[in-house]
Formats: sequence, C-alpha cells, structure tokens
Amino acid sequence: MDSPDSQRALAVVAGVLVDASGRVLIAQRASGSEAGKWEFAGGKIRPGEAAPAALRRELGEELGVTVTASEPLAVVRWRGPPRALNLHAFTVRRWQGVAHAHEHQALRWVAPAELIRYPMPAPDRPIRARLALPRQYLITPEPAGDGNAFVERFARAIDNPDVGMVSLRAKLLDDAALARLAERVLARARQQRPELVVLVHGAVAIAIELGFDGVHLSARQLADLRQRPMPESAWVLASCHSAAELAAAQALGVDAATISPIRATSTHPQAKPIGWRRLASCCRRTWLPLYALGGVGPRDLPVALSAAAHGVAGIRALWRQSPAASDDCS
Repeated sequence: MDSPDSQRALAVVAGVLVDASGRVLIAQRASGSEAGKWEFAGGKIRPGEAAPAALRRELGEELGVTVTASEPLAVVRWRGPPRALNLHAFTVRRWQGVAHAHEHQALRWVAPAELIRYPMPAPDRPIRARLALPRQYLITPEPAGDGNAFVERFARAIDNPDVGMVSLRAKLLDDAALARLAERVLARARQQRPELVVLVHGAVAIAIELGFDGVHLSARQLADLRQRPMPESAWVLASCHSAAELAAAQALGVDAATISPIRATSTHPQAKPIGWRRLASCCRRTWLPLYALGGVGPRDLPVALSAAAHGVAGIRALWRQSPAASDDCS
C-alpha cells in the first residue's frame, strides 16, 4: 500500500535513449528554476496512465520519436526540493524517428562515463549514476611497507579491464603520507587507464586538492556529515551495513554505496553476513546503486545483479598478487 507521502508525490517518467554506440541522450532545460541543466527527457504521468504509455507520449511530444521498445531502469522516490517525485526511468534502445529538441534548449548524445560533467537536477542524478558507474569496483588493501611495491601492485590490479572503478584505502597512513601515495597512485592510474574512475577513501580534502574523481565515505563520516562533501561533478560513495545507513546515504545525496558484508570474511569474523536475500531487500529500499561487498568477487556478479545490486566491490578478489588484504570498508 502506498504511504500518504507516496500518494502526494508527483508521478513522472523519464526515458534514457541509448544509441548503437552506447551513447545516451540528454536534454537541456529551457526554463524554470533549473534552466540550463541537463536531464533525461520525459514528463508527468497522467492520472490512470501507465508509466510505459506516459513514456511513449512524453517522448513523442518532447523529442518527436516513437518508442517501440523500453525496459525499466529505476524508480527514484525523490522527497527533496522542489517537490516530492516518483520518477520512473526507462531505458529505450528502439524507437522510430530522429530526436529533435521540441521543448528543450538543446539535445546531446553523451558517452555514459561523460555524464558526470553535465549538471543535472537532483532526481536525475541517481539515473546518471546507474548509467555511468561500472559493475566492478576495486578497493585497495591497506598499503604496507615500500610505497614503490604498492604502486606496482596497484598497476597490476588496474590492468584488469573489467575493473572500472578503484578506491585508494589507507586508514593507517597520516595525512602527509596518504597525500604522497595518493598523488602517485592517481598519476599511475591516469597514465595507464585514463577512463578509470579513481576515488580515495575518506580523505575529502586530498580528493579535491589532487583532482580525484571522487571520495568513498566511511560509515562514521556518513553519520557525522550534514551535507554532501564534494560537488555534483565528483562521485561520492558511502559504506553502508544497514537500512538506516542506506537511508542516511540517500539523504546526504551520495551517488552510490557499498553494502556489506554479504558473506562471512576471515578478516572480520564477528560481522554477521547479510546474505543475498537481505541484499535484495536493501536494493528495494533505496534508489542508490549498491555494490555487494564482503566475501564476493567477479564470479558473484550475476547473483548480485539478480538481487538488483549495481555490481560487486572487492579487495582480495580484485587485487592481483597482493600478499594481504582486508574486506572492510567501513
């Protein structure tokens, strides 16, 4: 049964057109309080109208195309300003006609990885994250010993083309040592894998100063922060272990989260695993893309996707030839 809040929310639909090369169509708003920002074309669902029917009608009106096939992508139950929305997003890969800007300033075909560069209204950002963020996320083990050896192991790990995002996690280093290592790691990643999304765990100031693609917040930071610590043009992820932490992450405006531990791990045997069923329940509770973490690896990706997770995150499973690692990212 819908809550009173759900019943008051405006039902809207958005279509993500994807062309043969994988680019997605975004539209620039022409008027209103967020004029100039980019969004996914769509509009209001009329009373009694099914979302797919509204999608066909709205894209016909706004873009001049006829949708012939679509599939659900996400439902964003936005409860922030300017008003409450239930945004039903669909992926559209088949349509008739050529898209033209009938109601927008401009249209643009953009590679998913480039979407982060385009300012968007807040309800559209979770859709952007689902389109742009990769399926496999590497979190580095704690650096130990020689920094040169760590950087070389890092280089081997990111040589895996399936790893699309990496976060430098170094909880035991002081700020100065972390900054030095972070600079080397980022330079190596930019040289070796320019398209790789590179984050740093917890160190917001270092992420901003050195030009990382974003930051991964700990559960403690998530509890302490009252506003998003980086601009919309950077990725912000968070570590979550419960529905309450997921709600806090969503309220803070992060782009995605890890949920852990899925399975028992030798490094944290006291942590109770949540399992795949609870992961699926967590995914239903949030619009955030979730990465399954803790005792999982690339082989678990199909199971994670079937639970509606966005992908898998791992340390040992994705860190090649590493002598030691930890599965905790809290």
